[in-house]
Amino acid sequence: MQQLTCATRDYAWGSPTLIPRFLDLPADGRPQAELWVGAHPGAPSRLPDGTRLDEHIGAYAEDTLGARTLDIFGPRLPYLVKALAAAEPLSLQVHPTTERARIGYDLEDQAGIPIGAPERSYQDRFHKPEMLVAITRFEGMAGFRDVEKTIRILRLLEHPWADRVAKELGAAPPFQALHRVVGEILDQRGDPLRRLVAEIAAAATAAERRGHQSNRISGRIYLDRSSVERESTRLFAQTAVLAEQYPEDPGVLVTLLLNHVVLSPGEAMFLDAGVVHAYSSGFGVEIMAASDNVVRAGLTPKHVDVPELLHIANFTPIPAPIWEPTTVSASTLRYEPPVAEFALTITRAPEARLPGEGPRTLLCLDGEVEVVGATVRLGLRKGQALFVPHADGAVELGGDGTVAIASVPAG
Repeated sequence: MQQLTCATRDYAWGSPTLIPRFLDLPADGRPQAELWVGAHPGAPSRLPDGTRLDEHIGAYAEDTLGARTLDIFGPRLPYLVKALAAAEPLSLQVHPTTERARIGYDLEDQAGIPIGAPERSYQDRFHKPEMLVAITRFEGMAGFRDVEKTIRILRLLEHPWADRVAKELGAAPPFQALHRVVGEILDQRGDPLRRLVAEIAAAATAAERRGHQSNRISGRIYLDRSSVERESTRLFAQTAVLAEQYPEDPGVLVTLLLNHVVLSPGEAMFLDAGVVHAYSSGFGVEIMAASDNVVRAGLTPKHVDVPELLHIANFTPIPAPIWEPTTVSASTLRYEPPVAEFALTITRAPEARLPGEGPRTLLCLDGEVEVVGATVRLGLRKGQALFVPHADGAVELGGDGTVAIASVPAG
């Protein structure tokens, strides 16, 4: 096993303080959005001698991955870990299935769009299911909310556009209604859109101020105050912020249709292919299949591809996509969603019951720990990471700290 040097990404939505504090480095005022821990060729971690982790794995595939992982995924690390620090909302986005990733990648290749080009959505041929575990309070939007609940929230705005959308949502099966409404929203442009975003922001602010003191909406529909009002209060506050930041972006209006998710530290959400989402704020550990495929529709200065998002998004309403971990011991939780590429174990040292085979990536979340293998001992402090190859077998943890361990499920 070897310690890793990991790259950071300074996307505009990142926090200028959270990742520098995590890495015990001085903040320089620039937004630091993501720390990439893994072997994705977009920003691979490096070993102490400077070798890229993806090249090391390619050269020693069976020793690093093990026969099972190598047979399933080929000579590549199938997952990517990130420490993610959001100070502003990320783009409104969705990730593809494996089949659609292959099609999209080939289509963009045929169009002559280079890999890494700003106007390219498909950087590789892999799907990108992902899970985020909160380290601090974490907020985001994920999946289309139950239509009846969305209708109630829209009525609270007391605005003609919101009333019309609420009526449309109730006039057809949810999948069809949401697909049509989202398509209509994302098709808007220019001065009419700017005026509408401003009006909805003002309506959201007014609704928030009213405090929802009445149980009646439009004289007909009654609120479930325990859920609708709680979510609408957060949602309307966010709408005003988004409208100020993106006054000509139809994505602001789409967020009114999504579940507003709030995670406490240790809670997680899992996003499968097709789930429209946008993280809002907070610090967390994210693990995903090793892909950089992102199809965006708004809330970003980056390339958007509305037709592709409408094609691959899942418009079936879902509950907030919270993922519950399995308790392994008093100090260890295991997060294992239904994907072949990854599982995440978060544990407090000392602990011996850890994933013992396949490739593993360790990221220290707080404190200081000692990682003990058969022949090597390595110390890690907060923000540091290391790679454990399959050939090293089981490891144990000593010291006093918390570690996130990425691994490939046993199957």
